[in-house]
Amino acid sequence: MSEHQIYRMRAPASGREAFVEADPDGVYVDRETGEELKPVTRVLPLAPSPSSLLRAPENLMECRRCKQLIGIDLSDCPHCGLRQEATNGDS
Repeated sequence: MSEHQIYRMRAPASGREAFVEADPDGVYVDRETGEELKPVTRVLPLAPSPSSLLRAPENLMECRRCKQLIGIDLSDCPHCGLRQEATNGDS
């Protein structure tokens, strides 16, 4: 079970990115450039989660048109192309 959230972090000046299992109050530094990394987004699955798989059941929704399961992080259904309504992941 993953207790900590993974974040995509970016160094603003260089644009270098890293995926870090981060503490929201922590300070993270790029070891190559010495720049402070800033969080860009949280990575699925959201912590705490019993799974470390991106496409675990709690990270899926059903397309309104074709009823196929798709990731909650997708804007368009990869099966039928329908634009999906915005979701906050609590459904």
